[in-house]
Amino acid sequence: MSSLLIPFWLQHLPIVVGLTACLAGSGKGNGVDTDTSPAVQSGSNATETQFDARSAAWPELPLRIENEDYTYTTHYCTVRNQRDSCDFNGRNYTMCFDRTKRGAWWVAYPLHETYFSTGRPKRDPWAYDPAFSSAWQADISHGSYVGGYDRGHQIPNADRNADLSPGGMCYQTFYASNSTPQASVLNQRSWARLEAKVRSWVCADTLYVVTGAYWCPDCVQTTDKGGNVCAVPDYYFKVVVRTVAGDIRQEGDYLGRFAPAQLKSIGFWAANVGQQSELKTWVRSVAEIEAATGFTFFPTLPESVKQQKEASSWGL
Repeated sequence: MSSLLIPFWLQHLPIVVGLTACLAGSGKGNGVDTDTSPAVQSGSNATETQFDARSAAWPELPLRIENEDYTYTTHYCTVRNQRDSCDFNGRNYTMCFDRTKRGAWWVAYPLHETYFSTGRPKRDPWAYDPAFSSAWQADISHGSYVGGYDRGHQIPNADRNADLSPGGMCYQTFYASNSTPQASVLNQRSWARLEAKVRSWVCADTLYVVTGAYWCPDCVQTTDKGGNVCAVPDYYFKVVVRTVAGDIRQEGDYLGRFAPAQLKSIGFWAANVGQQSELKTWVRSVAEIEAATGFTFFPTLPESVKQQKEASSWGL
């Protein structure tokens, strides 16, 4: 990885204009973060310029690493404001995609009740991500990877099931760019439990999540259904941050403006193997996962918050 870490908002400072926060809460609080811009059409991916302009207001975005193999994009979707039942264009997720791995190092996204429902697609609509060349992506629309690996979501489809229509928020989680070869037992059991646990932490404020894969230099390789070589991640990680009280944010509040005592974070680090583990054995601090991956997560957070790894405070 390159060591050049550049905040998105510093790269294109002249175009950062007044970003407004739309409120899409359930009525329990008024700090839900759905910041976006009407200039981006529903379901489309952001251009590099649009991506940089928004990132100052999006706490979930890691610092960008300049690397010729990395491509960054944001997918947008139609979101329903639960207060007035009107639809607006909100962010779905952002990713750092590596063409040499056929997968993403990280996928970052906000999480709150606006994105949830009870349904799921009638079938798994795996497809190429239109933001990237299909030559960079795994061919998984007709089946999983070879060798006992599942098509493991980074952002789970259950985190985005409020809209099941083609091209909608859930459909976008089935882009091949959002998949990596994940050990079947891990994907279907322990990792699925972690994903469900994270959803249980949704509050009146927004929960910010980054899910990622980590490949060691000598990682195992498998193939997709088209015979393309796909790098198998050695580890998966997840880092999460929210306010402690869960209902204190006001319109326009940025997470980084809160005192350390008002914020809490936690991280998880799991080997990509077919074994069962208690979730609390995966617990790491955000700072530890930063050191392991080389990425900088939640760049507006105080360092003391990134050092936290109190499993009991998250019900583990």
